[in-house]
Parts: sequence; structure tokens; C-alpha cells
Amino acid sequence: MELQFGEAKIKYASYPDGKCINFGKHRCMVRWDKKMREEQKSLSKSEKCKGRNLKCESFIGSSIFTPEFDEQYLLPPVESEILSLAIAEGDNVLIVGPAGAGKSSLVLQLASIFNWGVERFSCSDETTSSKIMGQWVVTGDHMDWVDGHITHAMRNGLILLEDEADFMRPELRGEVHSVMEQGGSVTLTGVHPKTNKIFRENLKKHPQFRWISTANTIGYGDDLFIFHGTQYLNAASRDRYEIIINMGYRPTSEEIEIVVHKTGVERSIATQMVRVANDCRDSIKDGMIFQFSLRRLLSWGKYHQKFPSEVACKLSVLNFTNETDRHTVKSLMRTHMNIETD
Repeated sequence: MELQFGEAKIKYASYPDGKCINFGKHRCMVRWDKKMREEQKSLSKSEKCKGRNLKCESFIGSSIFTPEFDEQYLLPPVESEILSLAIAEGDNVLIVGPAGAGKSSLVLQLASIFNWGVERFSCSDETTSSKIMGQWVVTGDHMDWVDGHITHAMRNGLILLEDEADFMRPELRGEVHSVMEQGGSVTLTGVHPKTNKIFRENLKKHPQFRWISTANTIGYGDDLFIFHGTQYLNAASRDRYEIIINMGYRPTSEEIEIVVHKTGVERSIATQMVRVANDCRDSIKDGMIFQFSLRRLLSWGKYHQKFPSEVACKLSVLNFTNETDRHTVKSLMRTHMNIETD
């Protein structure tokens, strides 16, 4: 199969034990005819993809961590092209945008298309080093290492999807700088509490390891006080990303299509819903706090099919607003949809 996003060409071919991802810069000319399959039966998974004296640098074994593909998902063309090129180059990427803009969904759906495993985790004030890097645990007279999210992705060649990156504490962010370097590694150390034996492992990144983060801010804080709890990313942390992708809400025509296909509401109703959402988003510059995300639209469309319009509006939209914003949203619903709510 081959996908083309502008200059980014992504190919993959199926093999008995996995996939060969080919981004154009590598050439894998393996041809799996019947005779070749017989010759390769005794070889390991990695050797199978090398073929006859040909090395495939893009082999990825089948993974239980590969996300499910959503046939109704509409790939945003510009962001898909940019992210595909970055993945091809092995670059670290930070995707920034409002809540519910589809930042994580884009990564997951591209990974599904590429048959690429994803290790996903969300940052918070409670995120610890052991959770993301792992820890040594005592088992009798031995010490066993238990991978965290980052080390598991490094070891197995997965895409590390770090959600809410601007919620990670600054001191913990500094701990992962060495991993984010090109060709980076991490040294895992521990001391047995009884024998005082030192355990040490230098873990290097698998060639197919990728680091992609999502965040609501680019690390300069939240001037509008919409995303409470976000942390500052210092210049050293921000510089570990090769590119930052600013991802806003989808164009009106695309959002209407998504709402129609995902919820089954009539196109005329979906159009009115999107108009309300767009007007709410425009009101943010006037002080509105409520974030009318695509996620809100889909919930609204879903419950519009199950309950009367007024009830669906309350459950999916109005109950998420404060008193000031609720007045504005009610007014917009009355204007665009002739819906009166209490």
C-alpha cells in the first residue's frame, strides 16, 4: 500500500511476521514468493525481512499496540503531510492546539495506517519518574527492571504519544532530555537493598522509536487561564522538538461531515451545530472560557438523536459552561437553531 501526502510518500508491504515501512529514503526489495518463504522459515523475524543479502532498515513486527483504524476518520491533509514527513525523518514533534481539536487522533490514525505500535500516556502533576522511565524491583536475590512508558517504547520501537506534555513538572521534563536527543539513550541504574550489588543497563533507542507530544500550549503559560495547571517548558525542553505543529479546529465543511458521519444527524442540523460552535470559538477573544471542541459537537449530535433538542443541548453543551458563558451559548442556540432552554 502507498499513501501520498504532498512530498511525503509512505509505503508498507505485509510480511508473515510484521510490516516493512518504507519512506522512500530506504529501499527494501524483498519479494516474498513461495520459494523464498520456504528458504526463510528457519530465520528470525528480523532476518526474514532482510531477504537475500538485502537489509531492510524499516521492519516493524506486528504489534498489539497498533491502534485500531477508524474508517470514518477524515485525515486533515496539511497536518497529515507534515507529521508523516516528520515521522519519516525520525524527528520529535510537538502538536499544539485547543482541547478536542484531534491532536492525538491524528497520531493514532496515522499509526494505524502504518501498522505502527503506540505507547500512550498522559502527563499530570502526579506523573513520576518510575511511571515514565521505569524502576528496578527486588525479586528474591535478583533485581528485575520494569519498563515505564518511555523505556518500553524505546525498547520496542513504538511511537511514544505523550499527551498533555505541558502538564509535566519541569524537573521531570529535564530528566528526559537525553532520550529526546538524536541517537539518545538512558542509563538505568539500581542497587540491591540486601546485597548492595549494582545493576546498570544502557538503553538505546530502537531505530523505529518516535517521540510525539501533544499539548494545549507551547510552554509559555496560559494567558487566558483556560488550561489551569499547565507548566512552563524552558527553552532547552522546547528545543528538543524539531518542529511544532499548530493544530486548530477543522474547517467548517469538514466538521459538518464528521458530525453527520459519526452521529447520523441530518446535515442541516449538523450545519447549525457547527455554526453555534464557531461563534462560541470566536467569542473566546471576548472573554469566553468555554471550549466548544469537536468532542462537544459529537456528543451533542449523538444525544440529539436520543432526546429532545432542549435536553440534548443541556446534557452535551450547556452543563459544561459557567453562568456567564451559558447566557451567550443559549443566545447562539436561539439564533441558529431556534432552541429555547430554561
